[in-house]
Amino acid sequence: MALRPRAILIITAIAALGVFAVVQDRVTAAGARRYVAIQRDAIAGRAQPVTVDEIMKPAVERSVQQGLMWGGVVFVGGVGLAIAIARTDPGSRIPDPGKRQPWTRR
Repeated sequence: MALRPRAILIITAIAALGVFAVVQDRVTAAGARRYVAIQRDAIAGRAQPVTVDEIMKPAVERSVQQGLMWGGVVFVGGVGLAIAIARTDPGSRIPDPGKRQPWTRR
């Protein structure tokens, strides 16, 4: 089964979206765990209390940045693969209308 460049680009876009979602979720969850740990220390008297916004706003910003970065890495890799396949697969090229193709009759 040969994949055409268009199919590779569609699969790549879906994969990049999935990678963004997973990375963004994991980094945001790490921020939530950090908030819980700091609040537990504050309740125990070992740290100053903090608000959710003090911890979660930077965590969400960082999660979106990391998600975009890793999703972009996946997308660029997929585009590179599609370009490489398009250059090596003669069936994926747009035929030149002025050039006679071996499979057409005139």
